[in-house]
Amino acid sequence: MKNKMTKRVFLTSMVAGAVAMGSMAYAGPNCKQGGKHGSKNGMDKSEFMQKRFERMSTKLGLSDTQKTQVQELMQNHRNAMKPLRDEKRAIRTEMMNLDPAAADYDAKVEDIANRESAIVRQTTIARANKRKQMAGILTPEQQAAKKAMHENRKSRHGNKRKHAE
Repeated sequence: MKNKMTKRVFLTSMVAGAVAMGSMAYAGPNCKQGGKHGSKNGMDKSEFMQKRFERMSTKLGLSDTQKTQVQELMQNHRNAMKPLRDEKRAIRTEMMNLDPAAADYDAKVEDIANRESAIVRQTTIARANKRKQMAGILTPEQQAAKKAMHENRKSRHGNKRKHAE
């Protein structure tokens, strides 16, 4: 009797250990300190964006002048979008912290919805301006190649993105 119980405890602990090790292995190389999972092949965002830019510039055959212009455009766009992303994050937090039982709940939700829609509007306009400026940098042949690259990505991965580039 004691032998069966010992075997069960041993097998149970082995299965639990295997599950725990499997979870750790799954988090594996993409698990950076600080708990960030799902990074792009173990790269941080700036490394990933740099590699993506290099691949695009090679495929489009950008000149040195064009590379500089595109990098400046992307950096300016990133800097302009950061406050909007931060504000949107703050709005989500504010929404999650609302008390649905509060008397002014509906008014607060309406206010949050209005503020968020204003941010979406600003973001849409900023992306459209970036796209227009990019078209001014690229030659017609490069624009066609960029469009083909975009279509190729969409056909491989489906249209997962929420916005057009």
